[in-house]
Amino acid sequence: MFHRVFFWRLLGGHLLFGLLGLLVVVGIVLLIVYLTDRKYKSPKATKSVDAPAAATAEAAPVAAVASAQDRFLTILSEQKATANMGAAEYEERRMVLEGGRGDNHANDELVALKERYARGELTTGAYVKARNKLLGLD
Repeated sequence: MFHRVFFWRLLGGHLLFGLLGLLVVVGIVLLIVYLTDRKYKSPKATKSVDAPAAATAEAAPVAAVASAQDRFLTILSEQKATANMGAAEYEERRMVLEGGRGDNHANDELVALKERYARGELTTGAYVKARNKLLGLD
């Protein structure tokens, strides 16, 4: 009876090996989803009353990055609202700016460069070239 069932014949009669293979594939997919989610998760600044000074010192740069990033995105949204840029250009610039979340926002030149890019004063190519030069990636 079981030798005529399609699933049984598909696995060559080795149901245990088939289920093990399926389990491995599901595990790999879950691992990829977990690692991707962890990579693109935005840093969150949390403050509590009982937090030690070291924890608040670590949260300060995270908050600075978040506020600078929010400022760039606000400028970009204002440019889109005033009809200075289309939806496609807005999405491109937003993605480029969000890709630079890990940049050092204590560098005033880099912050000014990002603000100019958010205002639409620079093309994407010019921004990337100037950013790479500032970060020493050339």
